[in-house]
Amino acid sequence: MTFPDPQQFRLTVAGPTANGEADFLDVPGPALIDIPGVAAGAFYWAVDGGHSTENFGGVPSAVRLAGPGGSTFGVNSFPARSAGNAADPDDLGDSMTVTGDGGDPAMHASDTIDYEVIISGKVDLELPGGRSRTLRPGDLLVMAGVPHAWKNPYGEDCVYAVVTVGFTANGGR
Repeated sequence: MTFPDPQQFRLTVAGPTANGEADFLDVPGPALIDIPGVAAGAFYWAVDGGHSTENFGGVPSAVRLAGPGGSTFGVNSFPARSAGNAADPDDLGDSMTVTGDGGDPAMHASDTIDYEVIISGKVDLELPGGRSRTLRPGDLLVMAGVPHAWKNPYGEDCVYAVVTVGFTANGGR
C-alpha cells in the first residue's frame, strides 16, 4: 500500500503549557496502523473521556477509535483493490465489532460517531441490505455507529481524514 508518509501531515497543537500559557506544543509522531490489504493510517490525537481545557488529549499510544466521551483524529487509507477485505477481529481491538451483516465478513460497527472527509481516491461504503454509495474527493461523511463495510475495487488508494467521537450513553452493541 502507498499510504502517504504520516510525516507529510503536520500536526500543530496550540494549547496551554504546564504554567497555563497559550503556546504551540511539541508532540511526538502519530500512532500508526497497517493491516495489509485492509487499511493503513495514522492517528494523530485522542481525548479519553470528556473534553476540557484540562483534558484536551494527546498523541495516542495505539490506533483506536474514541471511547465513551472521547475523540480521535487521524488520516487513513483503504488500499486499491481491497474490495471487502475483512480485518482480523484481533486487529480491531475494543473500538470495533465485526457484525457480519448479510454474511459479509467485512461488515463492522463501532460505538462512535465518525466525521470523515475523502482526500483522494474513491471508496464504496456499503450498508446492510445491499445499500451502497461511492465516496470521492471532497465528499463528507457522518457515520452514526451503523454496521458498514468499506470496499475499494478501484485502481488507487483512498485517503481520508477522520474524527471519531465516542458515544456516552446507550451506545453499546
